[in-house]
Amino acid sequence: MKKFENSVKQIIRVNHAGEYGAQKIYNGQIKFCKNSKLKKKLERISSEEKVHFDYFDEQIIKQRVRPTLMSPLWNILGTTLGVVSSRLGEDYVNACTESVEEVIVEHYKKQINFFKSQKINNELKRKIEKFCKEENDHREDAINSKSKKDSFGLKVFKRFTKLGTKAAIEISKRI
Repeated sequence: MKKFENSVKQIIRVNHAGEYGAQKIYNGQIKFCKNSKLKKKLERISSEEKVHFDYFDEQIIKQRVRPTLMSPLWNILGTTLGVVSSRLGEDYVNACTESVEEVIVEHYKKQINFFKSQKINNELKRKIEKFCKEENDHREDAINSKSKKDSFGLKVFKRFTKLGTKAAIEISKRI
């Protein structure tokens, strides 16, 4: 039972950190976005991500989970990623969303499978399933919104963004 409790605490901590990072990325993008249509879309996505963050923030308190100690760094890196992608243009904003959300969807699916393997169908599992679907919607929208062909620069940017997102997940699980 203790191992399950620790796994749940880790899930809450890392998801809280991830949604915090998402807020920083989207807010950085919104602040420097010049395209009003894209800005409106980013504001909508950010408001959905805020709901995710608020849920995990509530769980941090309710479940007495220590948040990641990395939040100050995630603040800086998330904001920087948002600002840089926004300054590079719409294709980079969409590549950023596609890359981050692809990793998050995969991450949430692993958590859902963990709950299924434990035969647990609680509120946390249901919320993660809902959030996973919304994150996948963001990813699909980004894919459909960007130019059809990725340039070399976009490919490098996406790879870098995915690696950074995966690293943030692993670090937030532990620290």
